[in-house]
Amino acid sequence: MAEQFDRPARDSPDAPRAVRPWVLDPATGAIDLDRQPVPGEPEPDHFAILGLPRRILLDAAAIEIAHRSLIRDLHPDRFHAQGPHAVAQAQWHSSRVNDAWRGLKTLEQRAAYVLLLAGEAPDERYRPPPSLLALVLDANEAIDEAGHDPAARAQLAELLTDFQAQRAALGAELADAAAAWDAAQAGDGASAARARLRAVLGQARYVDNLIGRATTALSAPDAADSAN
Repeated sequence: MAEQFDRPARDSPDAPRAVRPWVLDPATGAIDLDRQPVPGEPEPDHFAILGLPRRILLDAAAIEIAHRSLIRDLHPDRFHAQGPHAVAQAQWHSSRVNDAWRGLKTLEQRAAYVLLLAGEAPDERYRPPPSLLALVLDANEAIDEAGHDPAARAQLAELLTDFQAQRAALGAELADAAAAWDAAQAGDGASAARARLRAVLGQARYVDNLIGRATTALSAPDAADSAN
């Protein structure tokens, strides 16, 4: 199978060991339909299933290529001659590949997933700072009044622009936090890197909710116009 992800050249001193998709036999590199998790060992995670290094900053095209390659190689039609057991196994592995692909498609999904692998729900421990809570209160007030007061609608439109700018900034901050986690992983800085990921993801969820609510409120007809 062709190389499916970004990594240093093979002769680079920091080139990692090649990662194989989990369904491939470790010895031969061929599809092993009967491969199952070894009792007592952890289930393969999404990265292992796709044969990708456990990093948040993965190239989106590399994830797509890994997914398409495996789905093609596991297509049940390829195994009809081997009987119904082989077809069922191909379908089982394909389902796991699809689940892995859906779980790693975006930067935010990958960040949330590495927190989950560390035993953390990414939003459970997040406590928004007072500045963000104040912004939420202002937004809620403007949303509540947007259907009745043109000035409130104008204020809400300005807030929406601010929310969208904050969301873009959070995307850049998440990429920076992801780079820190990729560099630390199990090292001394891993705990701080996870805390930073948690904070950025938590803020992003708050801002996404504000953007959605503000957009919905502004798309509703102005009450004054409706009355006329």
